[in-house]
Amino acid sequence: MMTNNRLKETILTGVFKIFVLSLICLPFLTGSLYAKTLIPEGLVLKDKFLPGKGPSIGKIYSVQADVIIIHSDRKYGYRAKKNLPLFEGDTIITQDNGRIETLLNDGSTIILVPQTSIELSGSVYDQANGIRSSLINMILGKARFLVTKLTGFKHSEFKVRTETAIAGVRGSDFIVKTSPGFTEIAALAKTSLEVASTLSPDKLTILSDYEKTFVEKGALPSPVVKVSAEEINQIRNEFQASPGSRLSEGSVIINRFSGNNVTNIAIGKGSEANLGTVRVKGSTIKGAVINDSTATNASNIAAGTDTKANTGSVVLE
Repeated sequence: MMTNNRLKETILTGVFKIFVLSLICLPFLTGSLYAKTLIPEGLVLKDKFLPGKGPSIGKIYSVQADVIIIHSDRKYGYRAKKNLPLFEGDTIITQDNGRIETLLNDGSTIILVPQTSIELSGSVYDQANGIRSSLINMILGKARFLVTKLTGFKHSEFKVRTETAIAGVRGSDFIVKTSPGFTEIAALAKTSLEVASTLSPDKLTILSDYEKTFVEKGALPSPVVKVSAEEINQIRNEFQASPGSRLSEGSVIINRFSGNNVTNIAIGKGSEANLGTVRVKGSTIKGAVINDSTATNASNIAAGTDTKANTGSVVLE
């Protein structure tokens, strides 16, 4: 009888763990399925690009694979190409392998990875009168925002809104991940973010360097937690900037190859080093890591097999 009871307890414990795991993964699984319906049914794709309404608010800096632009009239879709202008009300949709980096007129950069959709809902940049007001509606997926800090402006705001959250900044570098009913917001270096739930926009949660929060539908932002070193490296790898873009300024990459006995060194924002391929002949050392830190202005060096270096945390002033 005791054996049967223990067996039942084991089964119930296993079922409970599976249930909890499914709740954690559900927002992201749902998002993956939902991404397939991002492009409106019956949308006609035009080969010849036609401009949207009003003046251009920015341009496409770089694009990979399939990315679709839809103007505010929602009549047609256009395949994104480098240097095409962007307009207020444009929707940008990256498909399965699509990726895009945009540059707004105020100097801010937005990077979208696959299966992401945003709408450039509002954009005012009046340098002469010192006014900047931008609103990005993020429908689904993952995006990085490097927002230019403007000095001497009378009014400057930049907001990103999802189904569940609102992030307000003046000059910041941050990541937004959103799926139906769920949003994760993470601040990167030299960043201060005001995060609120769409349920209570006046109740603010403040994020500083390398902090994050989660906002579920119908709830306030979760308690702030630190972004781990592993997550920082994942973010930098996933949101690598295009060569020559603002995010890659000040970066140096030497011998970026893969394979045994190859030394790779990277310094600067948006850079990476594949130092795990270094092998010392005749040595039994499995790997060495020096200054393993995630702080700004920290130098991280790794040598040996299966080692990692967070060289992306080096900031060049």
